[in-house]
Amino acid sequence: MKKVLSLVLALALLLGCMSFASAEGEKIKLVVWSFTNELQGMIEKYYLPNHPELEIEFQIYPTDGNAYTTKVDNLLGVADAAVSAEAPDIFTLEAAFVKHYVESDWTGDLKTIGFTDEELSVAFPVMAQIGQNAAGVQKGLSWQSTPGVLMYRASLAEKYLGVKTPEEMQEKVKDWDTFLETAEELKTASEGACKMVTGSGDIWNAYQYQRAQGWVVDGKLNIDDELLDFEELCKTLEQDDLTQKGNAWSEIWFAGMKGANETLCYFLPTWGLHYTLKPNCVEGWDAENPDSEANIKNATENGTYGDWRITDGPVAYSWGGTWMGINAAKAAVADDAKKAAMHDLIKFFTLDDDFLTQYAADSGDFVGSAKAVETILANGGTPNPFLGGQDHYAIFAKAAALANGSLMSEYDDTINGLWNDYVTTPYTKGEKDLDTCLAEFKAAVAAAITTITVE
Repeated sequence: MKKVLSLVLALALLLGCMSFASAEGEKIKLVVWSFTNELQGMIEKYYLPNHPELEIEFQIYPTDGNAYTTKVDNLLGVADAAVSAEAPDIFTLEAAFVKHYVESDWTGDLKTIGFTDEELSVAFPVMAQIGQNAAGVQKGLSWQSTPGVLMYRASLAEKYLGVKTPEEMQEKVKDWDTFLETAEELKTASEGACKMVTGSGDIWNAYQYQRAQGWVVDGKLNIDDELLDFEELCKTLEQDDLTQKGNAWSEIWFAGMKGANETLCYFLPTWGLHYTLKPNCVEGWDAENPDSEANIKNATENGTYGDWRITDGPVAYSWGGTWMGINAAKAAVADDAKKAAMHDLIKFFTLDDDFLTQYAADSGDFVGSAKAVETILANGGTPNPFLGGQDHYAIFAKAAALANGSLMSEYDDTINGLWNDYVTTPYTKGEKDLDTCLAEFKAAVAAAITTITVE
């Protein structure tokens, strides 16, 4: 299968490799910025070998200390600098700040470099929505989709709940009321030894997609009623001792992945399966040789490899992602050949069926094109030994189709943090009543964000 896909991909690239060369035969230079080397590696492996007419200058700035966004702001925010040779033609945007940039004038409408509605239609709606501004202008596209699901340990589910299949588990977590009932059942059956999740904060990334509207509606702070239900759920989880009372990314969170404690469920997206759960399923995971017989043997015998399954969970959600956007200033002065080169590069990585099918086979990553996912599922899917042979693509595809990306706003990163600090933490710990928490939260939002109305 992979050999056939590789031949198809290579042929497609060879046929089109010179389609946008400049009239003078000179190389077209594109400056590409990112915050990791992931895109650079993909371009060098899959694209540049068949595009000798291109010269690509890569610049990587880390997100630590806001180095990346500071560099972007300092260049794109100044008219002369935005069109300088140093400034990016194409730059990547992560979930924490993608909405900030697509809502600005610094990112360009992708149609200005040749994208059509027909081309854009194959992207998963949730990822396309996040890459649009409030007016619906498409300013960013992602090569990946990051739908989230509920991941659970099959042995614990069978031991304490009598659950033997993902379908049976889904019945136990089909909505948040049932999820809480199952957490109570688990506590009783395990005599408190097994917890539903590491901490109440584990469910936030999923639960926020339960909302009907996002944080800002018509320029005003909006506290969706679902968020009040979220607080009651979190308070019950904590006060009824249904969690490990830990936080995501903490030692106790990772310990549950290894089986060092009994934690039944994790809410994680696509990347969480490959880059978080799997490499942390055992002490001594061999990152250099993850698929070696010795590594799998160790992870199976001494860890939790093969004991994980996934199911939809209470709500379809998305968590994370990386979008490719264009510098509006440089796109505006680019000639037709350069615009065509920018269009082709972004289209190849985010929408091209042949490439994305090949990339999924090579990496296991869940791609951003619904059309490519249909192709992958039609070709037999992705049976995963880490999941006991379960096809993770089939489950992720459902969440990707249902998650609502229009809930996101450019203010989410700031407001989410304030909600946790001023509402979730003090309320679930019983330190303050909900009305006090909400009043202090609103005051904090008003102080932090002066461009929206807080009533």
